[in-house]
Amino acid sequence: MVRVVLAGGGTGGHVFPAVAIAERLMTTRDVDVMFVGTKNKIEARVVPQLGYKFHAIWIGGFSRKFRLSNFLLPLKIIVSVAQSLKLLMTYRPQVVVGTGGYVSGPVCAAAVMTRTPIVLQEHNSYPGAMTRLFAPFAREIHIAFESSRRYFRVRRSLYLTGSPVRKMPRVKREEALNFFGLSAERRTLLVTGGSLGAVKLNSAVSKVVDELISRKYQLIWQTGSVDYERISESQKNHSDCIRVEKFVERMDYAYAAADAAVCRGGATTIAELIYFNLPALIIPYPYAAANHQAENARALVESGAAVMVQESDAEEKFAKELLGLLDDPSRLDFMRRKIGELSHEDAADVIAKSVLRIAENE
Repeated sequence: MVRVVLAGGGTGGHVFPAVAIAERLMTTRDVDVMFVGTKNKIEARVVPQLGYKFHAIWIGGFSRKFRLSNFLLPLKIIVSVAQSLKLLMTYRPQVVVGTGGYVSGPVCAAAVMTRTPIVLQEHNSYPGAMTRLFAPFAREIHIAFESSRRYFRVRRSLYLTGSPVRKMPRVKREEALNFFGLSAERRTLLVTGGSLGAVKLNSAVSKVVDELISRKYQLIWQTGSVDYERISESQKNHSDCIRVEKFVERMDYAYAAADAAVCRGGATTIAELIYFNLPALIIPYPYAAANHQAENARALVESGAAVMVQESDAEEKFAKELLGLLDDPSRLDFMRRKIGELSHEDAADVIAKSVLRIAENE
């Protein structure tokens, strides 16, 4: 049996690409998969729910704000590397797959020490610190954007594969609209700040929502938990054309129903926009590490597939940019074609096959 360790966590952008790879590995042949993450982040909840083995290590991120926990980081690194070494020596995987985030660091370090082959998957346009650090030790590095190449010195092991996305069914627009109880006569805007929501993004949309409704648009609005009560109360008079949800479980229906999206620039969101060929106005989260959300958005903007408005400019530019985009069907069609050109639907399959090939040669 092939044994594979998948290391990545902290955010959905690191966890869900790993899950997509695991799905393909498990359906390809007899593979035993072990996820490594931390016990207090999204992976500790999502991974066991999906039925995968999960092993927690102590590592934590470094906060840019002053926190006492920052002083524990050197100790956490030492302990987490030791925990990872023990896991690899006990579990004996043929391959370690790192999908980024601080979790992947100790596991990849342990893989180097035990001479376990490493495969890296980088889903952001600007590669994360752990990907850059361990790139020289990796058998293969799979990137999602052509613009990422310039950050790597290695060339022979670097592959433009796209970002792995979990297999999601493609439903018809009419079925998706019926699911949300919305009209087929109106155009639909999907608003999502990710699984946790985004207060600044929600505020920008709130200021233009009456104008959108007057122009015959309807909204699927994933607010996140913080803003849900406020927005659902403020929009209760528009319940016929606005679906306010704290969290949308069936994002495949939301993407299928939408004509365009307003969203953040996280790697998972970008990958899903590409997967569903959905034009978007992106407001990147300005405090993301190395400003990677803006880099992700820029990769789409430069391809003609999206529009970007910085959060600092949202008050002045958001309404004009959004309405200008939605009122121009030919521009939306052009963006839809351009985002379709970025599609790599087989990314997870390609990476899974590479992992298995490397494992079989060990």
